[in-house]
Amino acid sequence: MISSWMILFVLTIVTVHSPVDGKIYTQCEAARQLVIARISRTFISNWVCLMQYESGMNTHLVTGPKTGSSYSYGILQINSAQWCTRGHKGGVCNKRCEDYLSDDIQEDIVCAKKIFDQHGFKAWEGWVKNCKNKPLPNLAHCFRRKRMATEIKTDQIL
Repeated sequence: MISSWMILFVLTIVTVHSPVDGKIYTQCEAARQLVIARISRTFISNWVCLMQYESGMNTHLVTGPKTGSSYSYGILQINSAQWCTRGHKGGVCNKRCEDYLSDDIQEDIVCAKKIFDQHGFKAWEGWVKNCKNKPLPNLAHCFRRKRMATEIKTDQIL
């Protein structure tokens, strides 16, 4: 009886203290978020490829320690060495690194644009190794359905 209670207690502790899984974005969900953030459609396939290879599209991924004991956060793996600060606002993006672990990736994209403006896609090793000069995701279907739905609504109004 005591061992049963002990097992139940341990399982409860493990369950309560397990890290929460983040949202895993689909390619189309990520592409739509990039459009909302006003990323040029010309580059959306590159951004989605980057997200796939940097984080597996996982909003709650933290990796590290890396060079200089830094860590990378979120779907775009924003690094604490320069872009954000762990535990309080700071870095070039003036954010807490933990802010990039939210399922809402708009803040991540804002910071990633700053990184891109300074260094281009080469700032992300995952993009360099897996996306540069390689076939990129075809995302046409992500936007086709939306356009068709709009056309159907327009036809129904006419």
